[in-house]
Amino acid sequence: MSSEKAVTKPASNANNTRDLQTNEALQSEVNNAIQYNDHIYKKNIKTAQLYVKDQPLSFPVIFLNDNKQLQLHFDDLDQEFHTYSYEFVHCNANWQPSDLNPQEYIQGFFQGFIEDYNYSFNTLFQYIHYRLEFPNREIKFIKSGNYVLKVYANNDPEDLILTRRFFVVDKKISVTPRIKIATLARFRDYKQEVDLTVDLRNYQVQDPYADLSVFIMQNRRWDNAISNLKPLFVKGNELVYNYEDKNLFDGGNEFRFFDTKDFLYQAMNVDGIQIINGKNHVWVIPDEPRSFRRYYFQNDINGQRLVKRDNSQNSNKEADYMYTNFTLKRETPLLGGDIYVFGELSEWEFKDEFKMEYVEVEKEYRLETVLKQGYYNYMYAFLPKGETEGDLSMIEGTHSEAENNYYILVYHRNQGEIYDRLVGFALQNSNAPQANGPQN
Repeated sequence: MSSEKAVTKPASNANNTRDLQTNEALQSEVNNAIQYNDHIYKKNIKTAQLYVKDQPLSFPVIFLNDNKQLQLHFDDLDQEFHTYSYEFVHCNANWQPSDLNPQEYIQGFFQGFIEDYNYSFNTLFQYIHYRLEFPNREIKFIKSGNYVLKVYANNDPEDLILTRRFFVVDKKISVTPRIKIATLARFRDYKQEVDLTVDLRNYQVQDPYADLSVFIMQNRRWDNAISNLKPLFVKGNELVYNYEDKNLFDGGNEFRFFDTKDFLYQAMNVDGIQIINGKNHVWVIPDEPRSFRRYYFQNDINGQRLVKRDNSQNSNKEADYMYTNFTLKRETPLLGGDIYVFGELSEWEFKDEFKMEYVEVEKEYRLETVLKQGYYNYMYAFLPKGETEGDLSMIEGTHSEAENNYYILVYHRNQGEIYDRLVGFALQNSNAPQANGPQN
């Protein structure tokens, strides 16, 4: 791509000229206290993804004794080669480490080195792409449950690079979810209800109320997930979770999107592309609040991202990075909290690098952040001061008709055991009549 092809846009301020490869390495933030969630600990590490092998939009779940693998991908923009190690931590349903020893949940080696890496090719941003596939000949999981993959540098477990959650299921029970508009009249216009039935006819549970717990996630969001849900009543061999208030989610809206798979032209929702100081800069078409607009359906990928460069052999090492500029028009700033660009592009976290700044003279929020080339879904989330759950309805609105994916996980702890088994999993789309069992 040449600069003559660039679309005319006003140049950003001097901060835009910074060289990410050096500055972000110098400004690395290392949090030595491990967080048992999806988290990146250093600013030079970008685009961490964990999914079922060759299925980049899949949920990171595998089943005991099947042949599927998970793939971890991430980039290091520091340019210097580093030796990265990894290990696995078995966690309970609340994502705290279980009392199991590694040899009790892994057959083989529970630590190793990431030896699969490639230098970026034909990109303006230089980076090293790392990849890890597991289980493999050296690693086999022998217990179900929640797991955290830790990646660290210099063979030092405290020099953390990233952590990623994933799930190993030993499917013993059948889960039948039903997604519908909220039953209670006061919620019907804007909330969705997640009812479900758990079939125990082929699996023995002594006390379903004490021994089982259900976790429900909407579109892979962790901040608003429902955990430790107990059955409302028992009907023969079935556990019925048919609440009217404890299993409600905001319906939300369809995700916004933009397409940067090719820098040679402006694709959907891209307002401009320009090369400044040898780096790609992209402007997403300015957005406006949708909180008072009528619901309009459009296909989306429920907040996820797809790393992709058109006409490339391997997007993982050939997709370039870009300074990506977001604009949200609003006459006045929202008080009592901050606005974030939110989705898988922000790791489903409220990170400082995705917090927007209000520009009074232009009556708009702005953000510039670094993303890898591809196709992106996103929303604008309001995070009240001191809170951990974001509010998407303030900017995006919320509608009971919206299309969402719901992930249901069922945990069982036998009396006297020291860990939580993961014995049931289901994925249900709100627009589908019914889904049963594992789907990715």
